[in-house]
Amino acid sequence: MLVLLFLAIRLPLIFLGIPATASELLYMLVGERMADGFAMYRDIYDTTAPLSAFVYWTIDVIAGRSYLSYRLTATFLLLFQAVMLNLTLNRHQVYAGKGYIPALLYLLIGSLTFEFDMLTPLLIGNTFVILSLPYIITISREGFENNRLFVGGFMVGLAALSYLPLALFLLVAAFGVVLFASNTFRSFLLMLCGFAFPYAVLVTYYLYTNTASYFAEMHLLQPWQFGINPLVPPAHLAMALALPAGLLLLSLISTTSLPQRLVFQGKFQQLMTVWLVVSIVVLITRNELSVGSFVIILPPIAYFGEFLFTSRMKKWILNLLFFILLGGVVLIRYRQPLGLASFVKIDDSQLLLPHNSAGDEIRGSSVLVLGYDLSYYEHNKLATPYLNWQLSQRHFGRLDEYQAVYDLFQNFRLETPEYIVDQAGLMPQLKHKLPSVFEGYEPTQTAAVYRKAR
Repeated sequence: MLVLLFLAIRLPLIFLGIPATASELLYMLVGERMADGFAMYRDIYDTTAPLSAFVYWTIDVIAGRSYLSYRLTATFLLLFQAVMLNLTLNRHQVYAGKGYIPALLYLLIGSLTFEFDMLTPLLIGNTFVILSLPYIITISREGFENNRLFVGGFMVGLAALSYLPLALFLLVAAFGVVLFASNTFRSFLLMLCGFAFPYAVLVTYYLYTNTASYFAEMHLLQPWQFGINPLVPPAHLAMALALPAGLLLLSLISTTSLPQRLVFQGKFQQLMTVWLVVSIVVLITRNELSVGSFVIILPPIAYFGEFLFTSRMKKWILNLLFFILLGGVVLIRYRQPLGLASFVKIDDSQLLLPHNSAGDEIRGSSVLVLGYDLSYYEHNKLATPYLNWQLSQRHFGRLDEYQAVYDLFQNFRLETPEYIVDQAGLMPQLKHKLPSVFEGYEPTQTAAVYRKAR
């Protein structure tokens, strides 16, 4: 019944056709280019974490460019996360009784907007964070099976390889060691070794492929921006998050009147409080903030929500709260199809892929965009590594340096796009610096679009 409710809320909007988003197109370009045999970071300039890039590569190999495949995969991952979290909570007797309220709340809040339908690196990494939980909390209950700590650290390492700031969940794991382990220092070292293991394997691979410097620059250093750029206006973001924020607040208040519980249950509550704080810190590290960023807070909401809906409140009040939550989720999610967008104003237009009439004239070709507009790639392939324009400044922003010009020549020698969209106005300078490469491009009838002469 729980799964049916989740699918009934989620699937209709997916099959109705959510407009294409810029971030999803970027992930598809990463997966497509990797499937064509190009290496991440060396041949694809982007900050997408390696494990997430591997997921996008896998989807491209199986289904090609398909928004539906990406969104169905995201639906499966969210359902898997909810089930695994609920199983962990029940198996370890975190509450006084067993139930499915945490999974219900997880899936319900996780259907709030179409942003949770997007297969983001944060959603992929959140899966591994949840999988690490049972290995962190069972240390004292498993006797000498401290190898579980290694597995817990390994899972956090995989989460970081999906989205680097999730490495901060090492703090949650360390707090779990303090609460549950008998030999704290040794246990923490085991967990740290588990975390470092996938990175050690990956760095070894990148050293052999001469890609380690690119990996360090684009994966290890770039995600720590601490410059929040809201993709949704703050007032609209607050409106969209009013329901989950209200639920979390009421749930936290309900924990103050809990009856006497087992020591393990009290320690677990402390662990989830730290989880909530670390989740908020992860949000601060993001360069762009929207409703979908808050997928990281779903586990604490689901955990604390159990206390609200099993509290001593009158049943009719709890039922009313649930139906308000359910109605609010449906209202926000389906505000466009129901014609209620003028009343429920949440402007998420910055997330969508802008329609570009000029881009429609170029189809089935190899393209390079000198700028931030990805819409030209919607029906075309990326040529050369310059996907992320900010990272591309390592060459295009240093045209007065010999090394940058030489690197440009090397990349264009290997690949030559049929079209160049010069939104940055660099073509005159490029033709002057590298005539052997760029003199062959002539302007088309569309402004700032150049085509290679045949």
